[in-house]
Amino acid sequence: MKKLVEQDQGYLIGTLAYALYWVDESLQASLAAAGWERMNRTRSMIMLSVTAGINRPADMARNLGVSRQAIHQLLQGLKDENILELVPDPKDKRAKMVKFSAEADDIRRDAQAILLGIEEELRQRIGKTAFNGLKQALNRSWGPIAIVEPER
Repeated sequence: MKKLVEQDQGYLIGTLAYALYWVDESLQASLAAAGWERMNRTRSMIMLSVTAGINRPADMARNLGVSRQAIHQLLQGLKDENILELVPDPKDKRAKMVKFSAEADDIRRDAQAILLGIEEELRQRIGKTAFNGLKQALNRSWGPIAIVEPER
């Protein structure tokens, strides 16, 4: 199993990145233990994007910080593996939308069960109060992006 670099106690972004990596590594290791092939983080984030309702390739590319060409190559690989499919966008006939294929139902079911288990494990490790507070804070609306001028 891959060991993550311990979280930085400095900026919030380091802690959030560590948390995301911890959950994703836990998910990937658990899926592998259940017999599924491991995915790299970008492929995992694509699947998370679809789950979160981000289903246009251009939006995925922007959110993941990769080129549209790279996202299309990754999507093609997931399509070839019968995990995702591209379908016409009903709002824009020139565009495509990404959705899970019917063949992905088993891995999606396992991933959902594993994610619930990971949350329960984290709840046990950090305590119910801290876990619930963390979820509540992260689920609040953070408003529009913040633009902050550096002090000079």
